[in-house]
Amino acid sequence: MIDSTGRATGSAPVAIGGVGGSGTRLVAAIVREKGVHLGDDLNAANDTLWFTLLFKRREILQCTDAEFDLLVEALASALAGGHPVGPDVRALIRDLAVQDRPRHPATWLQQRCATLLAALGQPARRDHWGWKEPNTHIVIERLWQRLPTLRYVHVVRHGLDMALSANQNQLALWGPHVLGDDRPATPARSLAYWCAVHRRMQQLLAANPQRMHWLDFDALCRDPAPVVDKLCAFLGLDATIAAPTLDTIRQPAPRHATQPVAGIAHEDLDYVRSLGYRIA
Repeated sequence: MIDSTGRATGSAPVAIGGVGGSGTRLVAAIVREKGVHLGDDLNAANDTLWFTLLFKRREILQCTDAEFDLLVEALASALAGGHPVGPDVRALIRDLAVQDRPRHPATWLQQRCATLLAALGQPARRDHWGWKEPNTHIVIERLWQRLPTLRYVHVVRHGLDMALSANQNQLALWGPHVLGDDRPATPARSLAYWCAVHRRMQQLLAANPQRMHWLDFDALCRDPAPVVDKLCAFLGLDATIAAPTLDTIRQPAPRHATQPVAGIAHEDLDYVRSLGYRIA
């Protein structure tokens, strides 16, 4: 719910993000099984597609505070319920589905628009609510300004495995903003992006230890129980609720063990090591 100042009321909302391909899908599956409502329009990766419609676009970086307020109001109203929105919010949502975006044609956006509009103004939910969308970290500070109780889970995976992943969507979308230039995607550039993102996330974690949780995907795969217990404690979830997904967790083979890493900056490799990741 949103109060008269545009701030959230009720139970603390949950958000899950990270660099694309870091394991957010698995974390989202676990919190859903623990009772967190992530919306009614999800893809196979458990992305909350309402967030994608509202926030996953380069224009969000220049978005005015007034417009950002409306976007957060739309997302919270659809997920938490109990707060009908005005015509200005509905008009903004429709405007966001008019033009094609990279990887998201207008027809796809219009489908998200329809499900979001249908969810607005529903009765208030009694369970936990939130969203999972990897790109959340790009705007997490502005989200905290409007949702001060928001608890953000940042999922982290071995930087070299991320650099060698086929999923480089975030690098394509946010690379120019994060790295300051628009060069072709390479493993070296992907790792530079990963390092820049996580250096920033470390700073935010130090400043917001009660609002942000650093979840190591590799540690989750090695020994799920203690990692999930810490996640539940951070989010205020019942750790005793069964999560069948835990029984399916298998540690993937490291990509960097079989693929070359030549050309990557030494300082980036050192940063990966500083986070406790071994490099073969």
